[in-house]
Amino acid sequence: MLRYFDMMYYHLATFYQRFHDKRSGWQIQAAFVIGITQLVLLLDVWMIITFSLGIKGKISIYETISFSLIALFLVFYNIKRYEKNYRYYKSIWGVHKSNTKKFHKFLTFFTAIFAWIFILIIGFIFKKY
Repeated sequence: MLRYFDMMYYHLATFYQRFHDKRSGWQIQAAFVIGITQLVLLLDVWMIITFSLGIKGKISIYETISFSLIALFLVFYNIKRYEKNYRYYKSIWGVHKSNTKKFHKFLTFFTAIFAWIFILIIGFIFKKY
């Protein structure tokens, strides 16, 4: 699974690199998006488990604190993990052909967007939260 997030980091960093000068702000921005996507995917799994077990009610303060701490951990972990490793991931993920690159880019943005859409589906349609 970490290999998938490595691929996502490379494509997101390549995307954000276009909008920055030669500073490394785009690397931190890509690592931050990866961390938040991982948190949202964990939140999706948690929502599925509580929905399938029939647990009703609002989110407690303990759950809020737990997910906030997990979010901080994931963001700092990903910033440390991907710090100044763009060239390494470019040597792995940058050598693919055009169709494979397009598919990887699609998977990257689909994962980031679908994770948020899934929360909206469970949260608003089923009036869970």
